[in-house]
Amino acid sequence: MIVDRYTKAVLTVIAVALTVIAAHSWLPDPGWLGAVRPAPADAQSPAKYEVSVPKAWGKFVSFSNNNLLLEGPDQTMRIIDVEGKAPEYPKLKVLIRWQ
Repeated sequence: MIVDRYTKAVLTVIAVALTVIAAHSWLPDPGWLGAVRPAPADAQSPAKYEVSVPKAWGKFVSFSNNNLLLEGPDQTMRIIDVEGKAPEYPKLKVLIRWQ
């Protein structure tokens, strides 16, 4: 049957490919492969913004929508906007005091 031979051929090709992939880490690297292989990808761009938040503003609780949520030692919560450049950022958006 043609379908049976086709299935066996495809499974044989898959088995050979998986064996080559598994054995690749044990075999020495051929010199010609380095010329064909692409260079590894590295992070090229620096951070968009770099801000410094004073520790006196509180302990880090969460980060969402480019805002930091900080809890101060006096149980106040601060929402800090961090998207921007110094000296105007980081800036305090909301100060929450529990009563």
